[in-house]
Amino acid sequence: MDFLRKEAAKYPDLAQRYEGFGDLYQKKLWHQLTVDISSFVLDPACRKKRNWIDLYNNFVKLFEDKLNQLKFVQITSVIAQQFCPSIPAKTHEVEEAIAFMQEIETKKVWKGEKGLEDEAMVVARMAVAELFIRQGSEANREKATEYMKDVKENLLPRIAGSGAETVANSSYYRVACEYYKVKGPADEFYKAAIQFLAYTSQDTLAPEQQVSLAVDISLAALVGETVYNFGEVLAQPILTVLDGKEYDWLHRLLKIFHNGDIDGYAALFQDNEKAINNQPLLKANMENLRQKIGLLCLMKLVFERPPEERNIYLDEIAEATQLESDHVEWLLMRAMSKGLIKGKIDGVERQVQISWLKPRVLDKEQLEILDNKLTEWTENVTDTLFFVQKETPEIFA
Repeated sequence: MDFLRKEAAKYPDLAQRYEGFGDLYQKKLWHQLTVDISSFVLDPACRKKRNWIDLYNNFVKLFEDKLNQLKFVQITSVIAQQFCPSIPAKTHEVEEAIAFMQEIETKKVWKGEKGLEDEAMVVARMAVAELFIRQGSEANREKATEYMKDVKENLLPRIAGSGAETVANSSYYRVACEYYKVKGPADEFYKAAIQFLAYTSQDTLAPEQQVSLAVDISLAALVGETVYNFGEVLAQPILTVLDGKEYDWLHRLLKIFHNGDIDGYAALFQDNEKAINNQPLLKANMENLRQKIGLLCLMKLVFERPPEERNIYLDEIAEATQLESDHVEWLLMRAMSKGLIKGKIDGVERQVQISWLKPRVLDKEQLEILDNKLTEWTENVTDTLFFVQKETPEIFA
């Protein structure tokens, strides 16, 4: 294996890795060779100029038909990144990487001259979509959209329930996150990020990737126009990487929104004004954030009241939300238009009758409140039953 010997001489710190590849190739241990090559290209310390590209062209091609298709595409999608060493990537670099992955897409080297199976094709096509996004032009983002649409509408439904959908969905939603982070809106990024975390083990992400994703999903939840279920994002374990560090305040802010805590909101903003102003997304949405915390405070007020006490005076809402009295009706109409509550406003009596509150993911304290409500309801039903039995014994005779 002249190529491997030359590479080992060129990169002495990687010599042992290249020698290992040669040994496994000679022994035809394809599975172990796949594992070792995958580990090699995922290790940043093994990245030397174009050595991954050279490894593919001069070595992997010799036995690519022996490799598991999904692993093969995962390896080549990482190798494609080596075509783009510049930050940001130059147009010709991205074009070269796209051409490489499009060649992978169309390969038919497996038994019976078969091409890529659906799950491997998802990873390959999403790698191409990611490169189109990285290129940065509006035209290429549109091409990325076409790839994503094809994968979502045609490929993912075909592999549902196959056992391989975890990797495929992780690949799709990872690139969807990249797309919506660039293109927006924040709501779509948030949805994609939640799905990505559902299909992806946190341990597979580098520490810096974990922090970046935790920050991005937190910001998207805060400014997203349709995101009011903060229990959902707070249930994501990845947010713990923010604790006790630079973005600790961001995790606390999510908890404040989840609890509709207006006093906590004001205090946190006062204590972390500089850090918050350093976040352009938050700075540009200050009025929307104030409106959102008001809506969440209203939801908390409704949630904590017994079902028989859902007629709430507007002055009580004004006090809880710290709004002027003449702004409360607007807040209620806003909540109704967003589907957060249902009810009727009585302008004469200056009260609102709430008939429905949108369900949310609850934390431990909120579950305890719900448990107490259920206990109280059970007791009331039991008392009613005993009263009816006592007053109308002939019915139960």
